[in-house]
Order: sequence, then structure tokens, then C-alpha cells
Amino acid sequence: MSSSTDLLRQQRLIRELSASVTRAIAADPAVHIRQQQFFKGNRSLNNYAPHLRLQEQEQLTLLRGVADSLALRLQHSDAALHQKNMPDHPVARMIFDWLESLRAESLVPDTLPGVKANLHQRFYYWSAGFHHAGHTNSALGILLYTMAQMCWSRLNGMPVYEETEDLIESTRAAMGGDLGPLLAGIRKHRASQTLYAPYALHIAALISSSIDHALENQKKAKDEEEDEAIDAFSLLLDLDSGQEGAINTATSGDSSTFAALNKNYHIFDTSFDTQSYVADKIRPELLDAYREQINKRVAAQHINVNVLVQRIRHALCTPTAEQWEWDQEEGLIDGRRLSQLVSSPMERRLFKQPIQQLINQCSVSFLIDCSGSMKGNAETITMMVDLLSRAIERSGAKTEVLGFSTNAWNGGKPYRRWMSKGRKKHPGRLNEIDHRIFKDADTSWRHANRSIMGLLKLDLYREGIDGEAVHWACQRLLSQPSQRKLLYVISDGCPIDSATNLANDDFYLDNHLQHVLSQYAKQGVEICGLGINLDLSQLYPQYLIADLHKGLDNHFLDDFIFSLRMKRR
Repeated sequence: MSSSTDLLRQQRLIRELSASVTRAIAADPAVHIRQQQFFKGNRSLNNYAPHLRLQEQEQLTLLRGVADSLALRLQHSDAALHQKNMPDHPVARMIFDWLESLRAESLVPDTLPGVKANLHQRFYYWSAGFHHAGHTNSALGILLYTMAQMCWSRLNGMPVYEETEDLIESTRAAMGGDLGPLLAGIRKHRASQTLYAPYALHIAALISSSIDHALENQKKAKDEEEDEAIDAFSLLLDLDSGQEGAINTATSGDSSTFAALNKNYHIFDTSFDTQSYVADKIRPELLDAYREQINKRVAAQHINVNVLVQRIRHALCTPTAEQWEWDQEEGLIDGRRLSQLVSSPMERRLFKQPIQQLINQCSVSFLIDCSGSMKGNAETITMMVDLLSRAIERSGAKTEVLGFSTNAWNGGKPYRRWMSKGRKKHPGRLNEIDHRIFKDADTSWRHANRSIMGLLKLDLYREGIDGEAVHWACQRLLSQPSQRKLLYVISDGCPIDSATNLANDDFYLDNHLQHVLSQYAKQGVEICGLGINLDLSQLYPQYLIADLHKGLDNHFLDDFIFSLRMKRR
């Protein structure tokens, strides 16, 4: 294993352990790690305050400070009340939110000295990083920094960061007249969020007003160095970062039509349905161009494919019955050779060692939603599926790459036929579906890697009817001899077909999908919904999120490999 892989695993373990600590202290089972970030349900928790923002790599002791702070925030802060008091001004909003995190941290009981030490260490770590990054050299940076030091010090009864104590003294003295009574107020009322909020709002308003005034003066001066300071300050605040990592959740509900039909899924007309090999419809020259395009993207990712294969093999393989290697010079004593210990005292080959052989008896299918909304991520998804199917196949498993869409928008021929026949009530599905094969299980990646590029033919992306596609993909999996069968459904939303929804109801296709998932889970197919920038937990009991805003990263690959072994854990 490479050192980078070991480091990635270590970071994941550290963050999972930290999330466990947060769950325990906050007594909140909804806290978890998703793609190496802290979440409560589907809300990102890691960006409440600048000193809690996670780095790509974190030391255990410093990450514990973040985990403990988030736990105290969940325990002592009413999110609805906080949101109600949140000011509109972006800088004031950031400061007010920061002060609420500092208030929650100050409420750590003396019975948890380790937690208290973690919180102090985290704040001092942020202080050192802020200072050494040069942010305290600008008027804006020193203003914000001094405010944070003064508020933290007063709330916790601790000295400010020693290295910068002299640096902030003049700014601290200048701010003391205005902030003095307010600091006394936040200290006095820190146990009450309601009484604390007016003082925090006043501090936020004062600081944001001072920053606005400083920015206005600097714009008038048109000083090039100050322009750089403003840019650095804007990056430092990262005012939209509170939303970074937030993932929307797919919504679903109960379908009255599906219930009225006793959960029997109806299809109005199947005569126009197709199953196609998309690559056969695309010019070879275009497929070659697509292949070159994806090769460049894969190369730019700098992913060690050999390491990825090893990790996937370890996740998917299962040990065979134990076998032994005899006549060894170390290991476990072989009882059959004990007599030789007496007759030949110099004989050393009296031991046996276990031999563990791993076998891969898995089939993994990727089923891609080729609906119109997926076009924006088509290139990254193609790269993802291409890379994973290649690595999984090299690990010894069978792979398929499938897709689904419709042949028309808004129903096509079945919908027009239904209209002409009097619009029968509860007609069921009213579009012509197309199930697509990009790589089948019997074709190696080497021979199918160009066909997979058919995923980049964006004019074939229309609408998506997920339930029937999952049924089709599961049937293909069940026909394979592998013992373990996994299906990843890659989608960025709920099933959608405008004609079908209009003639039935909004959740008709959703309910059919859930019925299919339940049916095949009982037959042993492991189905995971892989949401593209979306949480599919309302539809899929097992789900994974691919946050592709930053492309395909190691965090996603780490989570994907973890999902491969979920059934075995």
C-alpha cells in the first residue's frame, strides 16, 4: 500500500472516531461522516465558525476539538432560535454564528477536562494559523482576529493567544470602549441563548460596520496592496462556506394511484420500448474522441489504479476454507511431528502456518440515469464508471455498465395513443423506455472501454423511469453465477416522466421504485443509490453521495470502497 493510501485511511478512521465522539457527547445518532465531512442528517456541521473549518488532513487531537465543539453546539444551541436571530449582513451573519459556537464551547462542564483541553488547543491552533498566514498584517484581518480573541478569552476565562498578545494590544484597547459592556454581557448570559443573542448581535453589528467602513476607505485610496488585503480577507471569510457541502435530499411521498392499484404497476403500452447498445448508434470516430477525452480526465486525477484495485479486491474478496502449509520452521506446532522433537532434537521444521486464500465471487453493475438533468455531470460520471468498472474487473469481479432513459419527451407514442383512446384512468407508465447496455458482464473492460463512452452522447438523455430499470438490471444480475450481487444506481433525482406523472400522480414512479427495491433486496441483491450531489436516502435504504462539485476525489473513492464491504460488516 502507498503512503498516500495509508494516510487516507488514517484520516477516515480519525474522522469516524471523531464523529462517534460527537454523537456520544451530543446524544444525537444523526451525526455522521459523509465524504470526510461532519453532517447531522443532511446538514453540514463543519463550517459554523472559522476555527472549526476542516483541513484536508487533520491531526487527531486537533480534530477532536472540532468534534467536541460540534457536539456542544448541538447540545446547547437551538438551531431554530439561532436562525431566527441571524442578521442579514454577510459579515455580521458570520460573526454572530461564530459567537454562538464560542458560547456553546464555553459551557463545557469541568467534569470533562479532556474536552475543555481539546477546545482550547483547537482555538490556539487556528490563532497560530491565522497569524502565520499573514492575515493579521492587514487592518481588516487584525480587526476580526482581535474580536475573536477578546470574545473567546472573556467567555472561557482564558488568556488570549500568547504569541499575538502584544500585536493585538493597540487594537484591543481601541475596541475596548465599545466592546467592554458587550463582552461582560456575553459572559454573564452565556448559559442562556435568548439573553446572549442581543449582545452577540450588537458585537456582530459593530464589527461588520467597522469592516464596511475600512473597506470603503480602502476602495477610495485605491492602494494596490490594500486591494490584495481585501481579496485575502474575502477568501478568509468565505461567506458562503456555510452552505458548502450541504446536500439536498430527494423528496418522496405516498402515491394514491399506486395504492388504488394494490401496488400493481401498470404499463399502458410496451410496443415502443427498446433495449439498445448505444455505441452502435455512434460514429466510431466520435467514440474515439470521447475515449481520448476521458483518458485525459483520468490522467489528470492522478489516481493510482493499482492501489485502487488492491483496495477493491480486499473489500470484495472473501477467504476460502482454511488451508495449512506444513513443515515450517515457525508458526503453530504440528502435533503430528512432536515425536521428531525427541528423536531428532535438531529438527526445526515442526510447525505449520495457515494459508488464507481470497476469492472474488461478486458481480457489480452500474445503472446510470440518463435523464436530462444528468448532462451537466455526464463527463465526470463517465470517468467515474469507467475507472471503477476497470478496477473492479481487475480485482476479479464481473462488471456491467447499464443505463436507462426514454425515447421521447413527454410520453411520445404511448401517451398519444392513450389520449386518442379516451384517457383511461390510472393508465400507468405512458412513455417509451430505452434500456441501454454500455458494457455487459461477458465483455471485458479492455474490449468495452470505447462502448462505455456512449454515456457522453448527451442528445440521448431524456427522462428517467427508475423502477423498471432497476428491475431489468437486477434480473441481469440474478442470471449471473456470482454469489454476491451489487447494483449501484447512479442518479441525481427521483424518477421523472412528465406524461406518467400527469396521468397518475407525482409519486407513482417513486413508489414503484421502492417496491422494486424491496422485492430484490429479499432476493439478495445489494442495491445502493449513488446520488449525484443528492441524498437519495428517501428512496434507497443503502445510499452513497457523490459530491461532484469538486470533481472525482479520493474522499468519494474511499467512501465507495467502504460501501463495497458494508454487507460483510
